[in-house]
Amino acid sequence: MLLDRWDEMKLSGTLQLVSTFRCSPLEVPLQTAARESGIASVVRITPPQRLIQYMLAPSEDSEDIIGTILLIRIEDWLREYVVSDSGALSDAAARHELRRRLDEFLSHLAVLTMRGRPVWLMICPSNGWISEHYKMTTLCRTMANLLALRIRNLPQALILNWTDSLSNADINDRETDRNDHVPFTAPAFQALSVSIVSQVAEQVASSDMAPDVRASTGSAELAAFLARLLVNVTITPASAEDRGHIDRILRTAASFSLAGEDPTLSEAAIDKVMSSEYCCVMSVSDRLSQYGVSGVVAGHTEADALVVDALSLSCTVLGKQVEYALLSALAQIATSRQLAKVVFQFRPGERNQPTHAFLRTAAKEEPDHQFVLPVEEISTRIEQSAIAPNEWTLEVVIPQRGSSPLSV
Repeated sequence: MLLDRWDEMKLSGTLQLVSTFRCSPLEVPLQTAARESGIASVVRITPPQRLIQYMLAPSEDSEDIIGTILLIRIEDWLREYVVSDSGALSDAAARHELRRRLDEFLSHLAVLTMRGRPVWLMICPSNGWISEHYKMTTLCRTMANLLALRIRNLPQALILNWTDSLSNADINDRETDRNDHVPFTAPAFQALSVSIVSQVAEQVASSDMAPDVRASTGSAELAAFLARLLVNVTITPASAEDRGHIDRILRTAASFSLAGEDPTLSEAAIDKVMSSEYCCVMSVSDRLSQYGVSGVVAGHTEADALVVDALSLSCTVLGKQVEYALLSALAQIATSRQLAKVVFQFRPGERNQPTHAFLRTAAKEEPDHQFVLPVEEISTRIEQSAIAPNEWTLEVVIPQRGSSPLSV
């Protein structure tokens, strides 16, 4: 259950807050409330200009995040569209822009929810300077209702309600909103922090709160987005020059890792992985970015099995179906060696439950946390489990026996 996971993580975990407006005044009161309630020890705020980047590809320091809070104000989607307050903004143009941004946001939200950590969404009222100046309050309210309705298709996104105590006009600071993109007064931010923490705490304590690590498999929007993302995965034998990447990924990758992150991993342990019978690195790119070396997989052959002893993916590529591309790559490697199955040696850690959940959908669990996947079934499992099966390109360089980077 998520509550058990939360109890394990919250003492050292971070709540990430991302919004469509600047909310730096919220950081201190929200962190104080989160600590006092025992939800998290740190609150980190990402500025609005990095909202999309965070949702699609979090930074390397995101492994300690135990959940994300999204504050969305519809009128902020018009801010870039409005170049000055002297021009006219027609209702038709605004409606078209808001529909486009809403569709885009829902696709990004679906990717964010695939990381296996809670996502709380609060839709804030659009009573700021744009709505007032351009008379867009009714349109923004309509779009907010549409957003709330469509979010129901993403059960992993948990809704936070806007509190009634913040429904009066005194909460707005339109001049600061116009000049600095900070929409509310200091007392309003204080009250907002209390509301957010109390609702999150209530939902965390709920016994029926247990989201899956995968987004809804019925999400046509997400499938279409992933198809347009043009993900490319390249898997090559590791070289000595890859040691820095392997070191970083094995030490920091938490969510998708057979053993979880281990910041104190010894140099000897890194050497052991790199001297495995096969040791490969995974590089990932898409139409949005080049992510570079983002994963490592290593292991050995045993009888008729390709045994995966080490597997870690960086959080920056989660939500892009890279794990399914990896399954296909492992099938190619096993087939090249005439092996009948792939065996994953899973070791439960504090934060690698998403890996466990993924393996349970892809393979058969056996004693001692082994997951066995027949090579002949891999394509079928991908078709059954992936949101957009095979909507990626894959390049695999088959590692040669005895060609580990420490043996050349």
